[in-house]
Amino acid sequence: MRKDRVRAAWGMILLVAVFLAGLAERPWTSARASAASAESDLEEFVDKVQAACSRVQDLSARFHQTATNRSLGLVQEASGVFLVKRPGKMRWEYQKPEARLFVTDGKTLWVYSPADKQVLAQDVGEAFASRLPLSFLAGDCQLRRDFSISPVEHAGTRASRSTKILDLRPVRPEAGISRLLLEVNLQSYTVEKTTLFDAAANTTVIALTDVKLNTGLGEQQFQFTPPPDVTVVNPAKR
Repeated sequence: MRKDRVRAAWGMILLVAVFLAGLAERPWTSARASAASAESDLEEFVDKVQAACSRVQDLSARFHQTATNRSLGLVQEASGVFLVKRPGKMRWEYQKPEARLFVTDGKTLWVYSPADKQVLAQDVGEAFASRLPLSFLAGDCQLRRDFSISPVEHAGTRASRSTKILDLRPVRPEAGISRLLLEVNLQSYTVEKTTLFDAAANTTVIALTDVKLNTGLGEQQFQFTPPPDVTVVNPAKR
């Protein structure tokens, strides 16, 4: 199992962590004629998003992921189950096209590949090239501090009464992310889809379904014991 697979995982965590931040209490109001009013609407919406984010203690959902490599023209799809419990616990379990597990208890990140019969165990702080995933998982939902935020509006979005799209760009350079789109459902007030762009304009799209909030997920779901027939690898610290 290559170490870059683990580093890539932080982007997935960030996407869903931002999903947590996207749970809103009420729909975004319709765009006003004036730019000042539109800006006020956006500010109010972001305030609601951040407030709702801070109240999320745990989440479980199914996910569908579509990753597109722009230069090679390759599209890969995957699906599985996602669980998160604050502070800092996460379980990202791929079921298709092959089994693979990312799980952390907040201290150690375990990456298990049954096909390779290998487990990679690494300190969470060492595993991620960016601090953003950990801050969001810990409940730090200050979107304006970390991102420049603007609404996306074009002919398609103006015609839609069911969703709005937010465009988030990191204020400081962040490894693995140049832009993030959140598609917000104005009926259920949740983020239905997130799209991550890297520096090469490759995209990872993740959609969550069957979302359940604050159900009191147990600690055992975020613990991992390597099977006896696998090799455990501990990468060198940076």
